[in-house]
Amino acid sequence: MDLIKCNSLKGDFYLQPKPWVVSAKRFFDGNDDASSVGWNVTPYPGIDAFRDLLTGLLSRPDVEAVYALLDELDLSENVWPSTDLFFVVGTIPPDELRNILNPLEPDEICPVQFSVPEIIRQQHRAPVVAARWT
Repeated sequence: MDLIKCNSLKGDFYLQPKPWVVSAKRFFDGNDDASSVGWNVTPYPGIDAFRDLLTGLLSRPDVEAVYALLDELDLSENVWPSTDLFFVVGTIPPDELRNILNPLEPDEICPVQFSVPEIIRQQHRAPVVAARWT
């Protein structure tokens, strides 16, 4: 784990009110903490599988952005902020996203309209699909 990047990420959000939204690229940059995402998936596919599939979406022409909604900022050392929800912005059909993310066993893939964080709505006009691991 890159402790400098971890502490920087925590520092950027620690004093801010929720929601804590960060790009998927930044969420995964320096992150090797398996407890940060998909901790309920058995067998666990590995943090690299989550990184590769979720940030890999950014190479698609129908995906504008991918964000993680941080749900916990544990200030302990060697603990990356965690998430169970990613927002995928773009025109990618939910069924296609489900097929792509299927190896990660998401619990839910669904279009989102009303609960999209303001910071995402300000930057994008495209539809948003949520991928959740509960």
